[in-house]
Amino acid sequence: MGWGFRKSVKIAPGIRVNFSKSGISTSIGGKGFTYNTRGRVTTSIPGTGMRYTHSLKDAKRTSSPVSAVIAGSRNLGSDGFERLSKREQATRDFVVMVKTRTTTALVNYFFSHGVYVQTEDLSEAVTLEDHQDFLESLSREFETTTNAIRLAVDIGSISLAEKEKAMRAVYEIERKCAEHQGSTRELSDAASALLAAVRSYPVAPSFVGPFVTGLFGAFLTSVVNIIAGLVVTAVAFLYGGGKTFGYFRERDAAVARIEEQNRHFDSLLVVEVTPRPTLRPIRDTVKPKAIAFAAAVFAATLAACAVHLSAPQRPAADSAASSAQPTTGGADRPAAADNGTLPANKFAWMVGKPPYEVVNDRRFKAVFRGVTRESWKKVSDRLMVAGQSGITVEDGFLVGEGCKAHQCGSEKAAFAINESTGKGVLMMMETPGDTPVFTTYGAVNQPVEQTPLANWKQQQIDESPSSVHPSPAQGSATAAFSPTYPTSFNCSQARSDAERLICSDPILAAADVELAATYTKAKAAVTDQAAFRERTRAQWNYRERACHDRECLARWYADQKNVLDEIAETGVVGP
Repeated sequence: MGWGFRKSVKIAPGIRVNFSKSGISTSIGGKGFTYNTRGRVTTSIPGTGMRYTHSLKDAKRTSSPVSAVIAGSRNLGSDGFERLSKREQATRDFVVMVKTRTTTALVNYFFSHGVYVQTEDLSEAVTLEDHQDFLESLSREFETTTNAIRLAVDIGSISLAEKEKAMRAVYEIERKCAEHQGSTRELSDAASALLAAVRSYPVAPSFVGPFVTGLFGAFLTSVVNIIAGLVVTAVAFLYGGGKTFGYFRERDAAVARIEEQNRHFDSLLVVEVTPRPTLRPIRDTVKPKAIAFAAAVFAATLAACAVHLSAPQRPAADSAASSAQPTTGGADRPAAADNGTLPANKFAWMVGKPPYEVVNDRRFKAVFRGVTRESWKKVSDRLMVAGQSGITVEDGFLVGEGCKAHQCGSEKAAFAINESTGKGVLMMMETPGDTPVFTTYGAVNQPVEQTPLANWKQQQIDESPSSVHPSPAQGSATAAFSPTYPTSFNCSQARSDAERLICSDPILAAADVELAATYTKAKAAVTDQAAFRERTRAQWNYRERACHDRECLARWYADQKNVLDEIAETGVVGP
């Protein structure tokens, strides 16, 4: 349902001029019978409120005289627009021109008398008492233009004579409106200036950009670099603050201009028919939003700083020199972990278990947070082979150690976890040459020297080839255990009975080299790597624990050779 308005002005007894959104029309008649120039006849019974309206037109009339001119010829072309003949187009343009020039003249007249009105509200302005005499003087001209428009609506065209009459009426309306101009001639300019001032009110800024930038700065602070993160956060604050204060400056300036233009407008205004341009009554939420976003970014930055300051320090890699004193090396660069403090009963499940069963447990990993995935894999490989006792308790520490399969003399790892504090130290030994390199992971406030790993580290250094300086009296003993035959591991670091027997026996040494090659092929062919690792651990531990003579080792190598050959062919780990 659309909006509408209608206002009637009596210009003579029985004759009224009607103003509505569909145009201007004339009604002739009195009580009981009325004829409208639009082709409607209304009969009524005075005093009863009963009436009957009949349209003399066969076709349905539209609400606009302009569109009614082309009623019945709404043929659309291929481009979707109405196809009008030149005559129909000329008629429609004439109707629009008459209506526009008439309303423009009236609006200018009212503006000159201090009446602020727009075209759509002329029906209200023509009812003002102070201007009734002037409007009644235009009744003949209004009737002429109305008749011309009615002809255009009724027959879809208008004769040249009727056009001349209508144009002379328009000229007369414009002349009289110009002659009766009032003294207030600046109201139109004041209204335009007020509208421009209202439109200059700024749009509320968006804080999504500064907010996202601030959160990104907090992320950099926590995980990358505190200085870079704080710089990005500062840029976010400056960016958001600049947008906020810029908005406030523009808002205050716009409000001042609106107030100034309102005062000037009021000084010229006599009657305000059409509401003047004004700001929409909306709540300004820029300030609370800016405070909320700034508080959120500030809180995120504080949390990121706390996380960064509590983050672990990078570990140093220690190497053992030929004088048996450890020096710092650069074998790996993992990130050190800040160990959490866990109750002692959280570690009871580890006691007695081999290290390779707990190394990938999330509870064990939680003690050494921050170790990279690559470094953790190295540690896991170096805990693959372990002693029968498993993880033990020594001086209030849970201690475990192990070595890498086929390289137990050179690739090792050990850890110690404080039962009372839950803080731990993890140490990995690598031997790229003759000198072992130690990499330590652990809490800053848990020095290695205060854990059993200090003795373990010194023991590995003493057993390394670079730290052995035999005296003449020890020459024969050293020669008895020196490697004579090539094996898959470093015989100078052999510790178990099985390794010493392999290094001193040519047949066992050859079997060891052959088994190492077969092991590489099987590992490449197998599909279930986890099951393959578990089988290798079990068989390796069995050899170290059960074989203390040559016959046992020979059987072990023969059995393992057959099994690994089958795995290399099928890719399936058997029972």
